[in-house]
Amino acid sequence: MNCVTCCAEQKELSLSEASPSGKLVLLPPDSPEAARAYRYFRQQGFCPADRDSFPVYKQYEQASGLQEMSAAIIASWSFVYHGLYKIIAGYLCGVYFYEGKPVYFTIHRPSEEPACSLNQIIDMLYRFSREAGLPFLQIKFIDEAYLGEYQGAKGYRVNTERRDSDDEYVYRVQDLLELSGPVNFYKRKRLKRCTDRADISLQPMTNENVHICMEIEEEWCRGKDCTYCASFGGCEKKALEIMIDLFDDHVHKGLFLFQDDKPAGYIICEKISDKLAFLYFGKANMEGYFVYLIYTMFKTCLPDVEYMNLNEDMGSPGLRLFKSHLSAYELWPKYICTYTKEEGDGGQ
Repeated sequence: MNCVTCCAEQKELSLSEASPSGKLVLLPPDSPEAARAYRYFRQQGFCPADRDSFPVYKQYEQASGLQEMSAAIIASWSFVYHGLYKIIAGYLCGVYFYEGKPVYFTIHRPSEEPACSLNQIIDMLYRFSREAGLPFLQIKFIDEAYLGEYQGAKGYRVNTERRDSDDEYVYRVQDLLELSGPVNFYKRKRLKRCTDRADISLQPMTNENVHICMEIEEEWCRGKDCTYCASFGGCEKKALEIMIDLFDDHVHKGLFLFQDDKPAGYIICEKISDKLAFLYFGKANMEGYFVYLIYTMFKTCLPDVEYMNLNEDMGSPGLRLFKSHLSAYELWPKYICTYTKEEGDGGQ
């Protein structure tokens, strides 16, 4: 996909645009400043980061172990983040207009030797930001392995931030499967009860039956108010619809849980590398059975991966409790770097 070509074909830039698939992309009615910045980046050759850009982001996935930078997450939640992207000297640069938040950028590193340094990319994005009327350049979702390079960018005052709610929960699959020791006694007991039930069955997810996920999600939604999902940033059902569209049983792994032949749960994962798998979506409308789905997924479908990334807790006490009690875990941090300059030193 040539982003310069596809963008050049669109002459009119407005607050609602048709993506290449013909679907309407709504931009955030946040502020005139955000709308002006959006138009500026479109004029600079940035393209909508949506369902249609999934193959582009997919090429850059190996460079980071952070789920927030994965192609599936970016595409599935594109209706929330209102992103644009452009490939600059081999780097995939994204800019996002998440409602109520400062405009921020992400940088996906190329798998091969880049044509220029990260500092040069930061210089370019900083210039774009200032010309778009933004007060600073903010880059999010920075992997700890590359943090020093971002902090060392010359010519800037760099403020670095880490938020606990952004850290991603990562589990050793072996620990999850063994659940050894006295501390996991009751977890093992609950799992045995799940496996012993005669009315419970599992079925692999395929391209033909993946739509069943939506039945389970809708059943879960009936017991919730829409403000519940809004507090996490957006409608999970909408995100799942996109994920179902993206689902490829040659790439993704999924399982369904049935009770008396009625769909009661699902889980969708993807093996990103020999060591790492991402768990994207999952629900169980029976108490305690989501853990059973996770356990069974990695025991039967992904036994050879070393780590499972379950993403962040978004500051939700319920998610934090679940993720911190699932099994022994590590927190993989994501950092934010904000770049400013003194006036008179190229700050404008």
